[in-house]
Amino acid sequence: MEEKRYEYRRGKDVFNYEFESEGPKGLVRKGIRFNLMAGLPFKVYNVGFGDWDTECNDLNDSVITNNADKQEVLSTVAVAILEFIQAHPDAFIYAEGNTPPRTRLYQMAISSSYADISKLFVIIGRNKGRWFPFSKGVNYDAFLAWKK
Repeated sequence: MEEKRYEYRRGKDVFNYEFESEGPKGLVRKGIRFNLMAGLPFKVYNVGFGDWDTECNDLNDSVITNNADKQEVLSTVAVAILEFIQAHPDAFIYAEGNTPPRTRLYQMAISSSYADISKLFVIIGRNKGRWFPFSKGVNYDAFLAWKK
């Protein structure tokens, strides 16, 4: 996982990170957040990321920035997940795009780095309401990963 990425800063806690995307649209402030999902018998954290909305003073994970740096952004999120797992080794990481194309983007990112990712994590995908071991070529609508 030695891909080009952005340097990020951890927030006041290990649940929040921020960095700047750089491209044709200039510098765009981005954020990554880990939210504990309630009502589960184990610690599952939803990982969300997006542009920082200064009006709301919060992350906007619906915006499409198109700053020509998709791979750098996804690599930055991946490294933040690794840091988060170091601090919370018993955590499960849940990821689901807010649209099918965004979920597909996550799936393509997992597939392209699966050889490296699978050395560190168990990854399963949800398809038609059921969870299966991650397999390339199968469409999923959500992903769950945890440290091996």
